[in-house]
Amino acid sequence: MSNTPNINEIKSLLEWVNQSGDIQELNIKYGDVELAMSRTPGGLNVAAPVAAPAAPVAPAPAQAEAPAAPKAEEAPAPAEAEAPAPAAADEKPAAPASSGNGAEVKSPMVGTFYAAPKPGADPFVKVGDTVEVGQVLCIVEVMKLMNNIEAKVAGTVTEILVENEDAVEHGQVLMVIEEK
Repeated sequence: MSNTPNINEIKSLLEWVNQSGDIQELNIKYGDVELAMSRTPGGLNVAAPVAAPAAPVAPAPAQAEAPAAPKAEEAPAPAEAEAPAPAAADEKPAAPASSGNGAEVKSPMVGTFYAAPKPGADPFVKVGDTVEVGQVLCIVEVMKLMNNIEAKVAGTVTEILVENEDAVEHGQVLMVIEEK
């Protein structure tokens, strides 16, 4: 079996990077596929994977360079990965809507929600916990990259709307914090 990542995972990662304002460059190697992205003009120079020739792609800010795929049936994938899918812009909360009281903590990306730093550990926060600005509330994992989700406001956690290891969508409300 090949060590090739799922194209939907690659697309989700690229969408997340495009929507995240604090990431300027990204370079990931997964098996014989290398993915590079730069928001700076003339940014990254990426070597082609060993198994396949690189497809020339004009660099553009906030656009991904084509992840070259070793299989012929995956050849259309680079073109699909360059532009974020329109569905990613839709905010479709999969969890029940919150009561409306407090600040909503939303997932900044598509991924897997983790309430604790590792399996079997206590969760970062529970309902009723007081949190401070910058405190880690949970993790959203995308393609083996663990992304800490931090509190933007100080207050008390009043609701946690997703379960540990649930798949979450971009913009989905994860929890609600009643501000101090």
